Amino acid sequence: MAKAVMKMEIISKEIIKPSFPTPSHLKTFSLLDQLTLHSYIPLLLSYESEISTSSDILKESLSETLTKYYPFAGRLQKDGITVHCGDDGVVFVEAKILGCGLADFLRNPMYDMQRLLFPESFLWKGSCIDQSFLAAQVTSFAGGGMVVTVCISHKVADGCTIATFLSDWAALARGEVRPLPMIIARSISSPNLGYTVPEIVLDNSSTCVTKRYVFDAKKIAKLKNSVAQLVENPTKVQVVTAHLYKCAIAASLKKTGCFTKSTWIQMVNMRPRMNQPLPDNSIGNFSWYFTISNNDQNERSLSSFVLDLKEGIKEVCNAGDNLDLSDWLTNVMEFAGNVKELFDDLDVYRCTSFCRRPYYEMDFGWGCPKWVTMADVQVKNTFVLFDTPDGDGIEAMVSLEEDGMRLFQCN
Repeated sequence: MAKAVMKMEIISKEIIKPSFPTPSHLKTFSLLDQLTLHSYIPLLLSYESEISTSSDILKESLSETLTKYYPFAGRLQKDGITVHCGDDGVVFVEAKILGCGLADFLRNPMYDMQRLLFPESFLWKGSCIDQSFLAAQVTSFAGGGMVVTVCISHKVADGCTIATFLSDWAALARGEVRPLPMIIARSISSPNLGYTVPEIVLDNSSTCVTKRYVFDAKKIAKLKNSVAQLVENPTKVQVVTAHLYKCAIAASLKKTGCFTKSTWIQMVNMRPRMNQPLPDNSIGNFSWYFTISNNDQNERSLSSFVLDLKEGIKEVCNAGDNLDLSDWLTNVMEFAGNVKELFDDLDVYRCTSFCRRPYYEMDFGWGCPKWVTMADVQVKNTFVLFDTPDGDGIEAMVSLEEDGMRLFQCN
């Protein structure tokens, strides 16, 4: 089948500012924001409906949403930790696709085609100093259908924040009003690092390939069944994550011909883990991570990796969801001082799960998304998990160096 040719036409590009001015003296930063990478998270939501909300409604609702999310409309200062909330605004692009319908795109969603749907120059952008924290693009397809993409700086948002922001923007586009979010940087007292944070930018210098792997309900049931004798109640994220790590280790061994110690970094939303949990609509960065390691030259079972994941989440939560906020932040600050040395001479793999977030409920007025995904990940050894549209499976995006990917696919 011939690949559909996508040609994009930019209709407009403008800066959207909050509909109500933000007091110019407001500045925000928190400990976890200081420790977060300078990178933009690129999400894509596709809609099949022929009904489309006008761009004016989308821009007006975005402007209203920014009054609640005013750090998004600010700018990161040169110190790398302070956000000046001066209503500088965010980028909004309106575009249309010629020569290709949405159904054609969804039938064969190649990454080179997906890149056209994101605001130019913001896809996996590096430094966000003095740049818009948010860029959104709304693209209509020939014959109906829409795609909404956003690139949001990790300096002001983690995965939970992005989901909350999109939910609130969509709700306002439908005419609904949501409660004010809690801005973490202004609501909790964070210890200061006491030193200048270097500008941390992800290394995307390697030539990486991103592939998408779908684990349907049957495949996940098979994985769960294979560990059932040793692991009690494994989650679908745990078994898929363990399987991916096991395959990555096997590919590395084949690639180099020798064993290399490795670490898997798993991100965790810490909001519900406190003894006084933060609300789901608390915005900013409040995610942390745990690690599991492979120091064994002998091949390990899938069960052992799942057990490590279960133990890792227990450790990061102090064996229960009852962490003292102040004590935990102090521990994070102390840990951050020597984190680099912990990962020297190791193969490091990073994993983020967007599962169980309401991305498939983001209705801007034309129904729920048909498919939610991310642009190809241009950082090696990165794994990103999404729910499948039916909610029963997992779609795993895997980014590895080219020679490693060829071996990874053998599994």
